[in-house]
Amino acid sequence: MAQQKTMATCPECGAKVRRDNLKAHVEKVHKKTDRAEEEGAEEGSRTVRRRGKVERKVSPWPAVGLAVVLAVSSVGAYWYLTQSSRSSGGGGGQQSHGNPVAVIDVNNGTYYGTFRIELRIDVAPKTVNNFVNLANRGFYNGLTFHRISSNPHVIQGGAGGSVPSIPWESTGLKNVAYSVAMARAQSPDSATSQFYINTADNLYLDSGQYPYVVFGIVTDGRDVVDVLSRVPVDGETPREPVVMTSVRIIY
Repeated sequence: MAQQKTMATCPECGAKVRRDNLKAHVEKVHKKTDRAEEEGAEEGSRTVRRRGKVERKVSPWPAVGLAVVLAVSSVGAYWYLTQSSRSSGGGGGQQSHGNPVAVIDVNNGTYYGTFRIELRIDVAPKTVNNFVNLANRGFYNGLTFHRISSNPHVIQGGAGGSVPSIPWESTGLKNVAYSVAMARAQSPDSATSQFYINTADNLYLDSGQYPYVVFGIVTDGRDVVDVLSRVPVDGETPREPVVMTSVRIIY
């Protein structure tokens, strides 16, 4: 009985401890645990705050810079492609919307083929209208490509009859391979009906104040043009006539 009077029950955990040790028990066991939990919670809060500070230090400028670079690159690529297409006379195999097309059938006695020329009326209206009018009259039917040259690399044809000359115009198109231009004398306004197809890049024909007027590009049948460029010649004259059996305009 005397021993029971010296014992006490812990109000925190219900454990039986000596009465004179109860305070020490509570301090040692329970308040230490509470302090540890509080310190743990405070440390967790400090960790969250530190993480928040680190996250706030991430700069948005690299992402902004990358977006600017991509935008500038896209604009540059678009400009380059459009300029390249313009300088090449419309691009291989691609027809600009709204431009008429000349379908030319040829026969050199042993070979027959067809190729198409996109006529760049959007940049060469005078020259294209002249060509279209002649073709629609049947002027070119039965005429020949009378000149096949390697200096410059061209196939030239369309000579025949009396045709009024057309004024020179600046088209911005270049004498690159498969482009089509008007033949002429020295005078810039002396072109009539004769035209030539470049079978290689002849960029020196673009020099001077009045370059040769390019007004179209072969879009289909380039293999036919390649074959015609290798027809046997005497000098620059084909040994067998290369006849334009028909020249038709389609839209």
